[in-house]
Amino acid sequence: MKNGKILLIVALIIVAGTVFSLASYQNTRDLDYSESLEKTIVTVDGNELTLKDLTYYIVKQELSVEDQARVYDIENTNTYWGLRLKRTGRFVKIEAKQAIIDAAVHDEIFYRMAREENILLSEEEEERLLWMQYDFWADLEEEQIDRLGVEKEDVDAVMERVAIAQKYQMLYTPQYNADSEYFDVGEEGYTQLLKEHKYKVNESVWKRIPFGNIILDHGVRTD
Repeated sequence: MKNGKILLIVALIIVAGTVFSLASYQNTRDLDYSESLEKTIVTVDGNELTLKDLTYYIVKQELSVEDQARVYDIENTNTYWGLRLKRTGRFVKIEAKQAIIDAAVHDEIFYRMAREENILLSEEEEERLLWMQYDFWADLEEEQIDRLGVEKEDVDAVMERVAIAQKYQMLYTPQYNADSEYFDVGEEGYTQLLKEHKYKVNESVWKRIPFGNIILDHGVRTD
């Protein structure tokens, strides 16, 4: 009887361990990008930004890092993505991924400020935006666009928000008698402004977004 209870306990421990391992695996494996577009990545002052909303930033950042990687080692760009930076001790890939969040939060704050004052783009600015949107899509191959799974109009709408945010930053900065970079990410003015706002990253989802392997193929993970 005693042996039977021991065997039952052992069996339950094994089952529990298997379930825990499976759950852990499910929570750490990469998400399918195109199937995760509606997942919230970051909330800024109560406004949710989904993966779809961050697609513009993600694509720009992947392409930017890859350009740098080609200069560093054209034969194996993965080398650059896996470098550890002396300044922060973090990998290039991790720094670049954080930059996406930083830029999205920055633009969301300035976009909301612009909308409060009914700031819109002029005809000239809208025309310039159309060219930026054209260049963005022209830089992508058809297969890369398919991998994203987003609608063109959704990304174009985000690019318009970015343009409005940038316009408002240029209008907002002069009252502080500072140069145009004063409210850029990481600069003194923006650091102070950010203290007046709240944002939270949905890390359980964000850490599973395979940055570096969304429109590119690097395979090796460093996060």
